[in-house]
Amino acid sequence: MILDVFVVSLLLSIVFRRRIYHLHETNIRLVYLFPLPFVLQFLPIENRILMMVLSYLLLFLLLSINHRVEGFKLIILGSGLNFLAILLGGGRMPVYGPLAKSMGLAPSIKHALLEEFSPVLLIGDIIPAYTPWGRKFLISAGDVLVYVGLLIFMLSKPDRSSFKRTL
Repeated sequence: MILDVFVVSLLLSIVFRRRIYHLHETNIRLVYLFPLPFVLQFLPIENRILMMVLSYLLLFLLLSINHRVEGFKLIILGSGLNFLAILLGGGRMPVYGPLAKSMGLAPSIKHALLEEFSPVLLIGDIIPAYTPWGRKFLISAGDVLVYVGLLIFMLSKPDRSSFKRTL
């Protein structure tokens, strides 16, 4: 779903002439490293918890370095909730199984299906989300915060005085 949110954010940014028109003024440091935490999550490593911990540590480092960028504080908070849920889920995001089945969603390697309600589900994937183009997902409260942070970032204009060159 993050790709759907990014595409919508990008389109809104174009329509409202926001962030996309000011990429040369970006104030995100080490921007080229941001894909790395997500790539780590898809490596075929057996120790899933270790891989997720390394991935999130790198993500938190990059987000913390850029915490003053508009929207990033919400992204940090949402990522923290997701990381906690994944740790409590044994390296996988907890998902309420009966809800996933009722929506016709297939289990994936990144998710732990729980057939009984558990308190960890409160920060797991329990919120049904549908796109206008027919895709459906279960998302978490952390995901909502990340998506709102991404929208804020994409719809903001960079502060001209905060222009920094990435290394």
